[in-house]
Amino acid sequence: MTLDEKRRQKKLAKKAAERKARLAQRSSITHRDSGALAARSPIGDCLVSTSLFEEGIGHVVLTRALPGGDLAVAGFLVDTYCLGVKNALYRGFSSTEFELYRRQIEQLTPLESIHPSCLRKLVEGAVRYARDLGFLPHSDYARAARLFGDIDAAACPVRYSYGKDGKPFYINGPNETPAQSRRILETLARKLGPDGFHHLTALGSPEEGALAVPGRSIHLISYQISDEPMEDTAYARLPQAVKDELEKLHYQVTDNPREAVVALGAMIERYPDVPQIYNYQHAAYTLLGDKANAKSVLDEILEHFPDYLFGRIAQASGCLERGEIDRIPEIFEGKYDLKLLYPERECFHTSEVLHFDAIMARYFHALGEDDRAEMYYKMLHRIDPNHQTTQMVRRLLHPTRIEALLRMLAAKR
Repeated sequence: MTLDEKRRQKKLAKKAAERKARLAQRSSITHRDSGALAARSPIGDCLVSTSLFEEGIGHVVLTRALPGGDLAVAGFLVDTYCLGVKNALYRGFSSTEFELYRRQIEQLTPLESIHPSCLRKLVEGAVRYARDLGFLPHSDYARAARLFGDIDAAACPVRYSYGKDGKPFYINGPNETPAQSRRILETLARKLGPDGFHHLTALGSPEEGALAVPGRSIHLISYQISDEPMEDTAYARLPQAVKDELEKLHYQVTDNPREAVVALGAMIERYPDVPQIYNYQHAAYTLLGDKANAKSVLDEILEHFPDYLFGRIAQASGCLERGEIDRIPEIFEGKYDLKLLYPERECFHTSEVLHFDAIMARYFHALGEDDRAEMYYKMLHRIDPNHQTTQMVRRLLHPTRIEALLRMLAAKR
């Protein structure tokens, strides 16, 4: 082995040893003695999601500077509406790793700085609120909370309120199973009674929403959201082979609308009582730019299925595009909530909720009531942040600089 090669191997070994030492230091912050040392280290970033109390859930992050340049990091996913600390993290990061971690959070929600005393007060208040309802914090909370150290929560002048409109509000997260959601709802029902809380859940089927409360079975929810086809509809009574054919046509509407309108016309002749088929045909004509046939199909929907939600949504969308904002209240009977519009229904399909909330966001934005539009957008974001309707509303309410410029140029044409 040459001298240069020996030197290179020696440097590599030294770097490997240093890297191993850094990893050992970071992993050791979870031990009692080094954890206590971290809790006495200088406070670094104190961050909180800007929309935490508006959306009811968000991130809270505390860092302290460790000897050697690394960071001890405590991260909390906080549900201020109901469940307290749903997730917690406590570990060591290099400064580069922490910036990556921070950027990952900010892709979901902006972060802002908060005083250390208020950070601790906020998190511990959420934990107490949830404990009173019967919910324990995440299993890693106690370990992460050690990083608070001697931060004095009593020094924070801010008064935090939990729940929504005076009651707990449970919105199930994307990682919670129907069984977990049922257990949470049952816990709330035992603690507060059927009218003591609000909630919105996305369950697998309407039957899964029925809660076993001692002595009776009741529905506690304003409405449920499901990805399953709605029962007791003309669509649900179709043969499975026809449903499969319709699903293919649904995709064909986007890929080849000219062929789709022909196939959908034939299907309407076979199944004239299924409004979804008309809705697909209306969408195909719209994509083709055939306004006359699109209007004809929409008129047929509104005549034969006056209560069909997607017919109302299509009608409202056309009104918004033509600037006929005043017609929207008439279309929705002045009711801007699905449960108010359809009080007999207990469950709505995810697509119904997404498209209804999107049209409401567009309507209130057109009225200049962006606070109300933002409320619908936040619900869209919680249900499916990547759905095309959610992204469309995001671009409307929060355009990037390029999107805003393109919109301005289009308006000048």
